[in-house]
Amino acid sequence: MLLSFTFGNWKSYQDQVEFSMLATREQKHGDRLARIRRSRVLPVGAIYGANAAGKSTLVGAIAALRDIVTGARRPTALLPVSPNQPHGTGQPSTFTVEFVAGVDTGNGTLKDQIFIYELTLDKRSIHHEALLIRRSTKEDFFFEREGQTVTLYGALESNSRVQAHASVVAPNATILGAIGSDQSVQDPYLHAAYEWFAKQLTVIYRSSQFIHLPARFDTDKLFAQAMNEGLTRADTGITALKLEEMKVDALPTEADVLDRLVEMLSDKGGTFVIGGDAGDYAVLDIEADQLRARRLVAEHAISIGPMEDPQTFTLNLRDESDGTQRFMNLLPVLFQLREEDARAVFLVDELESSMHPKLTEDFIRSFLEDLDGDARRQLIFTTHEVQLMRADLLRRDEIWLAEKVSGQSQLVRVSDFSDIGVRKDADLLSFYMSGRLGGVPRV
Repeated sequence: MLLSFTFGNWKSYQDQVEFSMLATREQKHGDRLARIRRSRVLPVGAIYGANAAGKSTLVGAIAALRDIVTGARRPTALLPVSPNQPHGTGQPSTFTVEFVAGVDTGNGTLKDQIFIYELTLDKRSIHHEALLIRRSTKEDFFFEREGQTVTLYGALESNSRVQAHASVVAPNATILGAIGSDQSVQDPYLHAAYEWFAKQLTVIYRSSQFIHLPARFDTDKLFAQAMNEGLTRADTGITALKLEEMKVDALPTEADVLDRLVEMLSDKGGTFVIGGDAGDYAVLDIEADQLRARRLVAEHAISIGPMEDPQTFTLNLRDESDGTQRFMNLLPVLFQLREEDARAVFLVDELESSMHPKLTEDFIRSFLEDLDGDARRQLIFTTHEVQLMRADLLRRDEIWLAEKVSGQSQLVRVSDFSDIGVRKDADLLSFYMSGRLGGVPRV
């Protein structure tokens, strides 16, 4: 789970700002908060603001940090760093993230551990990097790096494999990425910290697509049933998704590539997903020694008359509306977030994009159902949908506002406005739309 993210000198954010998922003393909807030691952690965060206020920039900063940690880079490759213009030119950008990851105890269970990861860098090199662990009364370093000088602590000091990584790491590569991705390094804490970035932190943009949808739909019957029920309940007009065979020569792939795919699938089995037009993916496998291609299509039904059975027809997914495609690609996120032992953080940019406000609200409510203190999953999203800003759905400390002041982005939490009457049962929508909280266009 994400506890807090602090960053500075990043695009429209000149000064350091903090985005926190730690709950305040507010008691409303308290039963759905995660309990981690003495802290209560919010399961959902909504970020509002005018266009170009800095909402997507916050999401992009977290995505960049994830990519920097997990990316294997050539020595000459530039880091994806975007300093503030013009004030931050020539100055490094800074990131500090505090998060909870599950550490393998060796007996099949995961233990919550709080990590702090710090990174200061420019486009060409990393200036500072550190990984710390937060214990009950103190913080302990795993490693600390200043330029190319790396200091190891505790058991890492005598770990020859870790020492080897520390001595040869490139100026534009992270120590955490080098060590955490090496399975031969026997340290469950390092692996847990790295995998939080690599596997648990997911960023979804408006154009993001769940490309594994056909393959999972084919192999996971419970998932397929849940997808069909979700699409029907959302009144998309789709009665069912189904895999429909297609001609192999219609695949947008060169013949020599197909030959290699046939060889690979014949040798190793399984399936392979190949992309075509937007939203149109095919799942390939081998059946009777022949390559088989199937694509996911949507079945619709139309009523002919009161005494006749409905007539069905299918559409390629690319022919569905933008809103239906968006909802279809978000549904797997909802299923994963609602899995009993899921440890995942999803950041969704413009959650409501192309979707009806009611559908967006139902999506959030479905995620929040049955959450309790043992849950370790979060949904963080940017939005313009003001109908979500209601006390019966979101707490004040779950709502953030991004606003530009003198050309620089700032972040503030709605719970910080209690001194002007924004109480726990206040009409948040009225306060926001009146402009008293900021974060709205000046027109």
